[in-house]
Amino acid sequence: MTRLPAWLDRYRALPKCVLQFAAGMFLVNLINASQFLLLNLFLKARGLGDPAIAALTSHRFLATFFLALPAGLWLRGRPLRLPLIIAAAFFPLTALMMLETVRFGAMNAAPFCFLAMGFAGLILNVASLPMMLRIAPPDQSSEALSLMFATWGAASICGGVLSSVLQGIGGIHLGSIHLVFDEYSTLLALTIIGLAAPFFYARLPDAPASKKATRHWLHVHREDFPLLLRALVPTLCIATGAGMGIQFLNLFFSNVYQLGPASYSAFGTISYVLAFVAGLIVPEVRRRLGWRGAIIGVQSAAVVLLVLMGLTELWQNAVWALPVALVCFIFRQPLMNMAGPSTSELSMSYVGERNRELISACNGAIWSGSWWLAARIFENLRAHHLPYWQIFLVTAGLYLIGTVSYLGLIRAVERHQPQEAAPDAPPEQA
Repeated sequence: MTRLPAWLDRYRALPKCVLQFAAGMFLVNLINASQFLLLNLFLKARGLGDPAIAALTSHRFLATFFLALPAGLWLRGRPLRLPLIIAAAFFPLTALMMLETVRFGAMNAAPFCFLAMGFAGLILNVASLPMMLRIAPPDQSSEALSLMFATWGAASICGGVLSSVLQGIGGIHLGSIHLVFDEYSTLLALTIIGLAAPFFYARLPDAPASKKATRHWLHVHREDFPLLLRALVPTLCIATGAGMGIQFLNLFFSNVYQLGPASYSAFGTISYVLAFVAGLIVPEVRRRLGWRGAIIGVQSAAVVLLVLMGLTELWQNAVWALPVALVCFIFRQPLMNMAGPSTSELSMSYVGERNRELISACNGAIWSGSWWLAARIFENLRAHHLPYWQIFLVTAGLYLIGTVSYLGLIRAVERHQPQEAAPDAPPEQA
């Protein structure tokens, strides 16, 4: 019998509860991935232009921006299983409501559905990382976090394959019934599958934090403020850049290269296959290359590919332009996603255990607030016909600033690790 590589065999040793948690996250991410691939195209098919799409989708991030910090403070030190179960049920239900309001043209109600969906996603985002670190053994935390992030790639693979197959078929006739497989039907099918997520979360142990807060839930230790602010600077830069460009990549390929939804989903699936594999090897990469290689190296390579992809718009009529753009698109996301588990583990180590829920909430608020603001900026830029390549250059610049900002965190954690004694104590500032 063929023996598994050592890095892959470590995943087989993870506890059952970690695997159940990853299964629940996979189902939630199945909805997120389908929306990332197809939601903008679905809205475009309903007659909305780029500015209107950006304006509508930005509502999803408002709830997270305003409620993330209170949610993080409230969840700090509390059992997390029940909030996860409720949010995992609420998220697909509100996603279904959003699809139906748009399909029936109830555009006045659509923003409220996006707001509700954003709130459910907020709870899932705030609670997931701390919950995984609570149920995973400390010596397997890297593998557990990498598996958690890999569920995005796995969900995107399944969503991309199903989308390509269904839209490749186009439609079928069953007697007098005519079924059309378009963006709406694909989003609907994957959202319904995601309704099974709460059943996996219900099987998790309700693991408490190792230390409970002794003061009021609104209290934040004074010495933690500089730690939190410094840990959030890279996220702020990267989230703002991603909000301006990455969430609209499908519109870039649709408007610049006239690439249809089926083709975009197919190439997206290839990218997600690579992202899934790359996510699983993150612990091994970090063991061999350290924090700098696993974060600075891979993110810098992703930025170069993003710039190249955007610049192809200047030669969009050339024979080579679309192939080069697609190659950059396929490899950029695996590299950027590959840094995710390492940056999360680094941030959690830097701020200390008592601040895990809080830093998770702040990250969620920053991502949502930045994506909302960036979507508004994108709306205005596209309304003034600014080309995509210039928007991608701004994104790349913000990515580089965020990437370099991780160096200070890396130095602080590396100094602290040899002397680590108490899990609740944050590392000294660099």
